[in-house]
Amino acid sequence: MSLTSTSLSSIVLTQFRYKMKAYIGVFLALILVQVLGIFLAILGTSFWSVSNNLYTIYFEGYSSSAVIILTFIWAFMNAILITTKAYREDDFTFVSTRISYNLANMLFLITISGIGAITALLSNGIIRLFVYFTADVDVFLALNSEVGISHYGVGLISTFLYVLLFGIAGYVIGMMIQISKLFLLLIPAIFITFTYLERLEMIVGFYFMEQSFLVFVVKVITTILIGSTFILVLSNRLEVRR
Repeated sequence: MSLTSTSLSSIVLTQFRYKMKAYIGVFLALILVQVLGIFLAILGTSFWSVSNNLYTIYFEGYSSSAVIILTFIWAFMNAILITTKAYREDDFTFVSTRISYNLANMLFLITISGIGAITALLSNGIIRLFVYFTADVDVFLALNSEVGISHYGVGLISTFLYVLLFGIAGYVIGMMIQISKLFLLLIPAIFITFTYLERLEMIVGFYFMEQSFLVFVVKVITTILIGSTFILVLSNRLEVRR
C-alpha cells in the first residue's frame, strides 16, 4: 500500500510540475486581466458628494474589486480550458490514471488560485500608489484607514477560496462539456432560468453575503469538496490513458 501511495504521489507531482512549466499562457493571461483590472480601478470605482449652502465636497473611491472579479473570470475560463482534449492529451506523455490526472489538475488549480489571489490583493497597492501621486496627498492620507495584519489574512484567505471556487466550477462545467456537447446549450439555459427565477441571486447571496468568516469558509470548502468528488465521478466517463 505504501508503494502504491508513493507511486501515485510521484506521478501527480510529475504531472503538476509539467503543467506549471507548460501552461505559461495561464500566467500570461493572469497578468493581462489584472493589468486591465488595475486600469479600470484607476478610472474610479465610485463617486459621491456632500454639499450644503457654503460648499460641496466631491469624493472619488478606488478599490481592487475590478481586479478580483476579473481574476475570478480568469480562473473559471482557464479551468474549463485545461479540461479540453488538447490539454488532456498533454498527460499522455506520462503514465497516468483518472485519479492522478485529476489530482494533478486540482493541485494546479489550487496553486494558480493562490497566485491569483495574492497578486489581486497586491494590485491594491499599485492603485494606492497611483492615487497617492495623482491626488491631494493630505486628503489621501486622511482617508487611508489603518488595517491590521489579521484583516489582510482574512482578505487573502477569502479571495483564495473564491478564486478556487470559480476554478472548480469551471472545471466541473468543462468536464460536463467534454462528456456531451449538449451541455453547451443546457448550461446557459440553466443560467438564464436561474436568473429569471431569481435563484441566481440566492446563490450569490449564499456565498458572498455571509457575515461570519468561519461559516463562509465552511460553505466554500464544502462546496469545493463536493465539486471535487463530482469531478472524479465525471472523469469516469472520459478516456484517460493508463
